[in-house]
Amino acid sequence: MYAQIRTLTYAITAVVLLAGCSYQRKVALAPVGQPEGIFSVPRSNNYGAARVGVFAFSEPSYAEGKGKVASQFLCEELDQKGVFAEVIPMPDIRDMTMRNLINAARIKRYDLMITGELLYLFEGSLLEPSSVTEEIRVVKVRGGKPQTLWHAKATETAPPALSTDYIVAQGKGASAPSTAVLMKRNAEKFCNMIRDFPPQMVQEHIE
Repeated sequence: MYAQIRTLTYAITAVVLLAGCSYQRKVALAPVGQPEGIFSVPRSNNYGAARVGVFAFSEPSYAEGKGKVASQFLCEELDQKGVFAEVIPMPDIRDMTMRNLINAARIKRYDLMITGELLYLFEGSLLEPSSVTEEIRVVKVRGGKPQTLWHAKATETAPPALSTDYIVAQGKGASAPSTAVLMKRNAEKFCNMIRDFPPQMVQEHIE
């Protein structure tokens, strides 16, 4: 009898103590896959030995400097995963027209160049999701007429973790992941596409 009363007393005390406790919730992100929009891919990927120049992405006026960040994330992913023999960042080209970029890549004797565009960026908060949309083109510039090999668009949107009250504890909300996190995830998608995209799935994905 006394043991049951003692156990019940401990349980009530624990509930009272836990009622004032809280913990930080985390935002769960899905595994990174392929870009959501794949518009073209080469028939075969024989470019593992290529020297590749990655130019800063163009950007909307409200996101000054973010295009360079997006291209740098892509450089890092391509380099870490060994997609090409050499990946060289080219962040400081002012004239972003395709003709000028191709000329700059040829002067540097690159085999391929990557150019991109940061289409949309929104930094989230405790109440609003973060979102980033990017588009890239991988262009063969060495030998003959320039040819687009890969062309794709990727979008990442991630909501905040909302606060939740439980019976004995409170889960504190967390801000939406930063746009830097989302740009890195988009870079992973582009990298996965170039490295891993199965040829037999290409037509289905494009359609």
